[in-house]
Amino acid sequence: MTQIEIMKTTCIKCGEEIHPKRLEILPGIKTCVNCSDASRKRGVTVQRGKGDHSYTDVVIMDENQYRSYMNSEGKISKGANKAEFQNFDDDSSDSIGVKNVGGDIA
Repeated sequence: MTQIEIMKTTCIKCGEEIHPKRLEILPGIKTCVNCSDASRKRGVTVQRGKGDHSYTDVVIMDENQYRSYMNSEGKISKGANKAEFQNFDDDSSDSIGVKNVGGDIA
């Protein structure tokens, strides 16, 4: 795919232009981020094994599994952990960084 083709690719669902960085990373992609079927993933670190044979592992789960896990562990209260995520489509300096706007995880 050439640079000119990357610049002209539009989403097959909404017709909006797909961000060039998305096309660079995923060359065959046909949908924009908003129309993508993939959901946000979360990682939780867990300690496994016993004694000298213990290790830390990361369990990857979707958003619903993560919330269910955190609720069952008593680590999240209702309405907590609402975060503002970085918007790569916005070129303003305001969009840089992640800030917690809904409360802290206990």
